[in-house]
Amino acid sequence: MLIDFSQCSKLIEILHGDSVKKVYHVGAHIGEEASIYEANGVEQVIWFEANDSLIPTLNWNIQKYNMNQLIIPYALFDENKTMKFNITNNMQSSSLFDLDKHLLYYPQITVSEVKMVQAYRLDALINVTPRYLPWSDFDFINIDTQGAELAVLKGLGSYIDQPSIKGIYIEVNFESLYKEIPLITEIDQFLLLHRFHRMITKSTKDGWGDALYLKDIVSNLE
Repeated sequence: MLIDFSQCSKLIEILHGDSVKKVYHVGAHIGEEASIYEANGVEQVIWFEANDSLIPTLNWNIQKYNMNQLIIPYALFDENKTMKFNITNNMQSSSLFDLDKHLLYYPQITVSEVKMVQAYRLDALINVTPRYLPWSDFDFINIDTQGAELAVLKGLGSYIDQPSIKGIYIEVNFESLYKEIPLITEIDQFLLLHRFHRMITKSTKDGWGDALYLKDIVSNLE
């Protein structure tokens, strides 16, 4: 995370009066954020990771921390379908989209394997009967999916408007690092429709960055 989670949590507490307790983390990789989540009082995390080869390491890493945690081994998107997943040689740049300008900034990173993975809308997983996800009243969602961030948000359906959600942290793109991905302006427009405002942006010199969006206070007073 380019923006320190402790800063995100403090802003949410100042604005909404509650600290972050329940997190959906989409694009878990190997759970690098687990330590800072625990250090800042997070109590429950559901980790979503599409690359099944990372699951054993992810599971090993998160077991060190005293939080209620669950790993969901699926990709998230705005449709329920099987999709091509491009796995890169550094793992962290793996994406449901093909590399584009990413190759200019990171020529050493290439696609080493292509897998077919099952992708789901997040609201579909939440609504499964019998219940698949143990809880859906998360207050913070962290999405790092290499271009699929807007699709993940759209896949929330009506859940994006539930009162519990106070903060959304997203990796954003200023250039098309992957082919046909939405850029930050499109994400801004979508989230404004749901009364989330971009509060902090931290960019890199390589066409991408991170952004924190917070729900306006009026949403929770209605």
